[in-house]
Amino acid sequence: MFEELKKRTLKGTLVWSIILILAGLGLAGWNAMDAFYAVTGCVDFNSLEPDEIKNQLVKLELIDNAGCFLEEYSENTKTHSRTTTHLYYVIITNPENPDTRLMAIKVPARYMKELDTMYENAYNGIETTPFTMYGKIKKMDSEELYYFNRYFGSEVAEEDLAAVTLPYYIEYMVQPFTYVYLVLFIVGVGLLIYGIYRIASAASGSALKKLHKDIADAGYTEASIESDYRNAKSFDKKGTLKVGKLMTYYTNGSIPRAIPNSKMMWAYQNTVTHRTNGVKTGTTYNVMIYDEITPKGHTFAVANEAVAQDMLNHLYATLPWIVVGYSDELKKLYNKDRAQFLQLRYNTCEHTAVEPGENAPASDANSTPDSQA
Repeated sequence: MFEELKKRTLKGTLVWSIILILAGLGLAGWNAMDAFYAVTGCVDFNSLEPDEIKNQLVKLELIDNAGCFLEEYSENTKTHSRTTTHLYYVIITNPENPDTRLMAIKVPARYMKELDTMYENAYNGIETTPFTMYGKIKKMDSEELYYFNRYFGSEVAEEDLAAVTLPYYIEYMVQPFTYVYLVLFIVGVGLLIYGIYRIASAASGSALKKLHKDIADAGYTEASIESDYRNAKSFDKKGTLKVGKLMTYYTNGSIPRAIPNSKMMWAYQNTVTHRTNGVKTGTTYNVMIYDEITPKGHTFAVANEAVAQDMLNHLYATLPWIVVGYSDELKKLYNKDRAQFLQLRYNTCEHTAVEPGENAPASDANSTPDSQA
């Protein structure tokens, strides 16, 4: 039993664990350098050589620009009105470097007046207060590069333009937002560790700790549970939901668990109809089981109504102390007067499983396994 559950847990855990590991590796790897710069401080843009300009966080003291070459806007689909959201300006890399180049910055539209004034001042030889900017260097896509090159005029040869420009821009970012990369890196590492932990836990058998505790708390030996599990009746194709004489076995996520049958009080079918815009899109069937350990109940999803009724009939036929079936009166009694509810069956007979056919109803409460819709 335990070896079978160990293998099943590992198999059930494997796919999602691999997805978590890959997602964690991708997220952590993609944001590692940016997270490093977020902690140690952004690189001084003016200290970079042209061949060092790449995908990284930088700090720029901007004192001039060569004008705006592209606007980015959003469009209202109802009115078709456009609102400028971002602007692209041509800037020069470190002017003290003999190999200085032209590239771009992308800033929110609210900085248009400030950067346009800076452009005019630069054109007229007027000194401007530096504009401190934090951002991330990104490579231009084909559209951005097209407008960037077109800004310099069609008469400039393509090879000449490539020699004095770089196909990059700095995207403006409020400084505290640089820590988003650190958060993403930490989340990635967390996903990676959790994915590895899930596999290690399942492979080592430690994922069965809760099941061992369920068995110990119920007062059963593991040998007796081995036998009970082998002879339990299954209510799904994978055998993850089984009802034995001693315990009911199920999987919570990927963790095997068990409920002692002797503590069960009430069971009924819960049917949920799903609708989208008033159109029925599907139905799910659940068997609800309430016990003394978990008074708020367990929800066990089953394939269809026939399986739900089969499980309830089995509970009714073999565990005579359980109230099987639903009514508003039973719900009210369970919630408002638990002691009286337990007098219906729980406190009226011995909590020992019987063979089907031996269960004579002690009250009308168990006459049919009605469902709740």
